[in-house]
This record gives sequence, C-alpha cells and structure tokens, in this order.
Amino acid sequence: MNQTPLEVRAVLLPVHHGQLLLPNVSVAEVAGFREPTELPGSPGWLLGMISWRWKEIPLVCFDTLVKMPPKKTGVRARIAICYALSGNAKRPFLGILTQSVPHLTRAAEDVIESDPEPSELGDGVIQQVLVNGEKAWIPDLDAIESMIDTALAVDE
Repeated sequence: MNQTPLEVRAVLLPVHHGQLLLPNVSVAEVAGFREPTELPGSPGWLLGMISWRWKEIPLVCFDTLVKMPPKKTGVRARIAICYALSGNAKRPFLGILTQSVPHLTRAAEDVIESDPEPSELGDGVIQQVLVNGEKAWIPDLDAIESMIDTALAVDE
C-alpha cells in the first residue's frame, strides 16, 4: 500500500538572525508593528505589551530570547500573534516580532530535514532544521510561554 507523506501547512516568520517555522494554525493573525508598552524590570526579550482585539498581548523578540544581538526594528516589521498552548485564560496569545511579512510553506519529509550544523540556542528552540535548504528554528512555544509567565509574575 502506498502511503501519502505527512504534510502540514506551515509559516516561516523572518526574524533578524534567521527564521522561525511554525504550523500555520498556530498563528492567529499577522498584525502591523506597533510600539509596545514597556514593562519596567522585564527581561530584554520581553519587549512589553501590545493591545490586540481588546486584549493585552506580551510581545517577544525571539532574537534576544536566544541571546543574539538585538537590532533596530525595521519599517517592514510585523507582529505574529500566536495562540498560547498552555490554556492560560489570562494570556491566550503571545506576539512574536518579525522583520517582514511571514510567508506560507509546506512542511513535509521532502522539504524539511535536520540541520547537520545546529546552533546552540537554548530553551526557546526545539530544533534547528533546513526548509528547502534554508535554516529555520522550530520555537518551543511552551517554554517561551513559561518564560513569559515567570517574567510577568514579577509584575503581578
């Protein structure tokens, strides 16, 4: 019997130092960039809070989260509003700063492979892969949410 290869619609989110690969269903919307309300005493990767659909959403700079040097936000910057996986009713979404418009791709065995030379990026990344030969990181949204919860618990 011939099996159809598993394929998932995915989205590549461009960040300063690379790109993130997420299932398309994990992204609720891509919004235009807006300056976040800063949170005094928060870690540098937590840029602050933005208002989106009458909710306050934490905005994460992935580059800074994985200890890469921050860069200035460009004019094409966007915010990927992602569904939170934890089920926390207080924070059902989180925002990830992107440097331009994300684009759709397909995630299938013939397109994605493990990166033979992965970078050490820490808790925010599950795996580094190659998508059609280009490096991409699969972010650990559970770990990122936990980090956000810990950072925001200080303010609450």
